[in-house]
Amino acid sequence: MNKLIITLMTLVLSACGGGSGGSESQSNTNAVTSSSSTAPATTSTSTTNTGETTAAQPQGEGMDSMDVDVAFDFKSNVAVEVTLSENVVSERAFINICKQGESLTNADNCFLRAPLDSNGFTTQIQLPHADQKLKAEIWFYSTSKEPLVYNWEVDASQQTQTWVIN
Repeated sequence: MNKLIITLMTLVLSACGGGSGGSESQSNTNAVTSSSSTAPATTSTSTTNTGETTAAQPQGEGMDSMDVDVAFDFKSNVAVEVTLSENVVSERAFINICKQGESLTNADNCFLRAPLDSNGFTTQIQLPHADQKLKAEIWFYSTSKEPLVYNWEVDASQQTQTWVIN
């Protein structure tokens, strides 16, 4: 009886892929292969000015259909050098550099959060291409002073992006 149960369990496990995870990745590979091989190829037909239709040319799909210059590096980040001049603040303060128009309390919107003193600093931040406008707010530890606010945006005519806060 035990041999029968063991034999049945072995057959069931073998039929289901053995449970080691190998069949899962194998079935996913087969699904991807079969779905991509059954996709119809798109064709383009052009008509000449004499009214004749030329032969249909199959076009690739996805990345195959792109014609990209070999010099293009697919990078969309912009490096911005931020310089805070000396003596912008004369006492302890804190700077937030965030997306313009976004909440400064959400850390996901900010590229730099740092304490300040009168020495100033220079740093470089990576700005995603879609976020081309920034706002810097300098907050003082003393509640009697209003924060200093500075705005900046990417200058597409410049090779290197710099932001000097005076």
